[in-house]
Amino acid sequence: MPPKKSKKKAKGKDQDIDGLPLTPEDRMKLLESNVAALEMQLVQRSETAAHAIAECEAVRDELTVATQQRDEEAEMSKGVMQSMTRQYKAMQEDLLNKINDRERAIATLKDELEATRLLHKEHIAQKDNIIQQKGDEADQYRAETECVCRQFAKLLADARESIVAQTKVEQ
Repeated sequence: MPPKKSKKKAKGKDQDIDGLPLTPEDRMKLLESNVAALEMQLVQRSETAAHAIAECEAVRDELTVATQQRDEEAEMSKGVMQSMTRQYKAMQEDLLNKINDRERAIATLKDELEATRLLHKEHIAQKDNIIQQKGDEADQYRAETECVCRQFAKLLADARESIVAQTKVEQ
């Protein structure tokens, strides 16, 4: 590659456009047009920055609203969950109380049934004892009746013999 040529531009009043020297009026117009172009760029960039800032604020506002909604929904769901937990625990406690009441009722009925069985056994034993006593009394009365019958039969036999003996003596 061949060596590069160094171009030195003169600053200040000797600058030219397209190889033509600039007059101070042209130079002034050039600088004014550069300033106008830079001001337009500045306005455009300011508008872009303002638009970006507004968009950023809008996104922040949306984020704030979304965060508030999320917090409200989380609080509401927490409240609902606490309420459901409270209801569940109350229902569980109620059911446990009902179960305990039923178990106590069952135990009471079992105790009453056992007491009734014992009373029934005692009652049957008493009745059996009464039947046994009545049977013994009946046996005793039968024995006494038989004894009385034998005595009466003996008495009758003795009376007959004595009547027979008297009739024989009178004849």
